[in-house]
Amino acid sequence: MDDEAEEIGFSHDFATVADSERSSPYLFVLVFGVLFCLIDIGAMIGTGLALAELEQYAGLDTWITAPVVLGLAAAYLILSWILRIYPRRRAALEGGESGPVIRLLAGLFAGVLAARFAEGGVLFAEIGVWAIWLALGTGIGKLGRILVARIVRQNVGAAYLQRPCVVVGNNGAALALAHGITSDESSPYRLVGFFDDGQGRDGPLTGVIPYIGTLDAVSAFSERYEELDVFLAVPWTAGSRILQLVEQLRFMPATIRLIPDLPSFAELDAAGAAAAAKLTPVLQTPPLPPYQRVVKTATDLGLGAIVLVLLTPILIGTAIAIKLDSPGSVIFRQPRRGQFGRLFSIYKFRSLHTAKADTNADTLVTKGDSRVTRVGRIIRKYSIDELPQIINVLKGDMSLVGPRPHAIMAKADGKLYGEVVPNYSLRYRVKPGMTGWAQINGWRGETDTEEKLRKRVEFDFYYISHWSWRLDMKILFMTLPAMLFPSSGNS
Repeated sequence: MDDEAEEIGFSHDFATVADSERSSPYLFVLVFGVLFCLIDIGAMIGTGLALAELEQYAGLDTWITAPVVLGLAAAYLILSWILRIYPRRRAALEGGESGPVIRLLAGLFAGVLAARFAEGGVLFAEIGVWAIWLALGTGIGKLGRILVARIVRQNVGAAYLQRPCVVVGNNGAALALAHGITSDESSPYRLVGFFDDGQGRDGPLTGVIPYIGTLDAVSAFSERYEELDVFLAVPWTAGSRILQLVEQLRFMPATIRLIPDLPSFAELDAAGAAAAAKLTPVLQTPPLPPYQRVVKTATDLGLGAIVLVLLTPILIGTAIAIKLDSPGSVIFRQPRRGQFGRLFSIYKFRSLHTAKADTNADTLVTKGDSRVTRVGRIIRKYSIDELPQIINVLKGDMSLVGPRPHAIMAKADGKLYGEVVPNYSLRYRVKPGMTGWAQINGWRGETDTEEKLRKRVEFDFYYISHWSWRLDMKILFMTLPAMLFPSSGNS
């Protein structure tokens, strides 16, 4: 067992996994994507300009000139990011993927040659020059990316590019998987430890990688990570236990992979297990891939800062009106559940009399509610009371667009929301939003009945499963008319 531990590369001093350990690889991967793109463009421009000079020296009349080279480089830059060629973690580890680069460049070159042919024909020698440009540009770019990836792996460490992963189970298949992950230099995974219900039971992984806890601890452990891969290496006969774990992780940032319950998997060598780990069946993935999460976060921060500046006069005016209308604080704080079920304090303008405020929302505010102040009726009607949540967006608790966060103790027909909608917790897979798909489709207002709640959650689920940056922009543009011409009360 000691030899196995040394081979995998873990020390024996691992009583616990450090509480401070977190994984935030998205921006690092994005930086790699930008760097690789610049290397390819640099190779393309450099070889293109060199060929243009050689052609001029040889007296050839082609379209390979400095303006054409720079124009194609600009087109490549735009299309490569629209097609998402670069923001890929595995590509960063291995020095990038050549196939997509070659296909995009070949497509651009073919388009130029087609235009050249339409103008007056293409010389055979010119086709050869363009082919040389393609070969040299992609080849030099590939070498540059491999060199940079190797330097980074040696000096920075591949951990910044790897997703943390854990193994659930303690058997031969789990041990083969651990060997495969840790022996593969280009593995997209970083093995953190394993979970097993047999806490005091020795097994193949005991003393080899850190023991973290029982299966019931997986959900709480996953909250510490922005993403986590969970490999289930438990007997498939324990189906109920697998379903229970999947149920606990269904709104967490976890990708769940199922290891085949076959003797042959446990007998795989390190290389075979490493290859198999990348092809295992996937039971669950996070709602948004890393690149889309970066885009959504950047949009929240960028637009959020602009919105805050634009809203400042309204925020100040509303605060003064509330203070003059009734005694009490201007801002009302209330606990809500955000992404992954984490608690946070939501900010709202106070719209109720302080003495009648209901922090836990045991009783929902209804139309004509006597608890609402005079100013409160106005700001609730036009959703102005929600505007301070722009601070929640900038803090990272919320997003500009997403499912609206409901009060923790809110009820519909006397039942808690989670009791009415069995899959209600799936709303926690993304950050809650200031506005959402349900709100612009007329489902603002009270959710005091089961029918209203189910309809709103139905729209929330649609948003989560169909998210795109374009959809977020559509919702934001449609939010202002929904606020100015409300069809019902506030949410």
